[in-house]
Amino acid sequence: MVKNQLRIKSILCAVVLMASLCAVAAYKLPRVASTSVGIEPKQLTLLYDSLLTSDLTELHHLMVVVDGKVAGEIHPAPFKADHKHTLYSVSKTFTAVAVGLAIDDGLLSVEDELVEFFPQYASTIKGIKIKDVLTMRSGFKTNGGMRNSQLDWVDYYLSRPLVATPGTKYSYDSIETYLLAVVVQQVTGKDVLSLLNERVFFPMGIDDVEWEKCPNGFITGGWGIYMTAEAQAMFGQLLLQKGKWNGRQLVSEKWIDDMMTVRVVRKAANDYGYQIWLCEYPGAWRADGAYGQYIIVVPQKNMVVVLNQCSRSKGWPERGNIWNTVVKNAKGCAIEAEPDELGALVQYEANASLPLLQGAADNALAKKYNGKEYKLPKNKLGWRTIKFNFGENKLVLDVIDAEDKKSAIAMGYGEWVESQLAGYPHYSISAKGRFTGITGPFYTGACYAWNNDNVLSAKIHYTNWITSLKLDFKFNENGGLQIEILENFSKKPFVIDVK
Repeated sequence: MVKNQLRIKSILCAVVLMASLCAVAAYKLPRVASTSVGIEPKQLTLLYDSLLTSDLTELHHLMVVVDGKVAGEIHPAPFKADHKHTLYSVSKTFTAVAVGLAIDDGLLSVEDELVEFFPQYASTIKGIKIKDVLTMRSGFKTNGGMRNSQLDWVDYYLSRPLVATPGTKYSYDSIETYLLAVVVQQVTGKDVLSLLNERVFFPMGIDDVEWEKCPNGFITGGWGIYMTAEAQAMFGQLLLQKGKWNGRQLVSEKWIDDMMTVRVVRKAANDYGYQIWLCEYPGAWRADGAYGQYIIVVPQKNMVVVLNQCSRSKGWPERGNIWNTVVKNAKGCAIEAEPDELGALVQYEANASLPLLQGAADNALAKKYNGKEYKLPKNKLGWRTIKFNFGENKLVLDVIDAEDKKSAIAMGYGEWVESQLAGYPHYSISAKGRFTGITGPFYTGACYAWNNDNVLSAKIHYTNWITSLKLDFKFNENGGLQIEILENFSKKPFVIDVK
């Protein structure tokens, strides 16, 4: 009797806490206790721990949805649930859905040849069908780097000779998906995002998606979509429900089935459909983006898992942890929880944080260099000047970038402090026109600490993007400064020497 009362009290506490969390955010998917959909709290805790303690990844957002209900989610500080995230090649699966809408409307067919839309390149692209582009088998040699140097991507890409017979050789290239976005705009008169907004996102209640554009104004297609984890989860649920949402067929069931049919047989977990990958787990599919962005659809468990991170692994560790915890052990029906397990899980989710820097709050050098401004040589961060402003348990780094925009990046000691950027975050992609179509504003969450060698360390997360920077400021006796910078998507740091 006492044990049952404790269990009821624990569940009620968890529900009350979840309700209070929901009250401060405009959630669109219902939140439920994990046990109500068959997931033990300990399995979620194991999954969270595996990601938060890994040296290979930096967790930003994770959501586990079962039966259309959020059973578990974590957005460790300084990240927040309402922060959008750039998704890299997860974008390709969204573009494939836009292609499907054009096909559903009779405006396009997978058997159509690319030359119908780009007749001026007939001498180089003859024989390439839409289905070849959807499966990365156009016959072109991969050239993703062209987007960093060229302004007219269509002309540069399609002017090259083929290196394989169309439909015969798989060669992954994001520009292939970009071509699909251009074709969709040609046949529908609407860019991919506008089409998806009208036909998919707005009917689902998703109204804050953005997408990068190329220098000629087309949606990038193969990368660049920008949205919240919850919007991603809703999209995954749409795929799980074969294109249906609240009783309305937004995308034809046939097209969703066509997308999730193996078209290219590759190595395990890398079979490919139409811009979507087959997973390690039987029957599951994933939209997959660089640095570990995933929307995983698991029909056998009626489950969707969204993961946003910055991973330097090849994805196997994180996907394996998802499989070995919440997917494999999901019961498929309501289960009981041990006393206090649910409450402890909700507290874990609410209080989770990425690691803060360790060290001292103050150093004699702080007084010496307080207010000092440094002019930096040309560097990949695009920072022109920096100035240190030290306070009690706080540091503000004034940064003026190459566009003369000034940002005051506040950093806490033993806590994350949020600031708003005046410009754009650091980005791993150098494509021409990058950030076009993304409005901002962008935010940072940052902390600092002094180590025993008189080195000032700072950690800056661009919290509604993907990037973080670990900066070690080494002050020289002659007044110079060396800054060692490690990007979260790189294995090795780079150095800025300031005279």
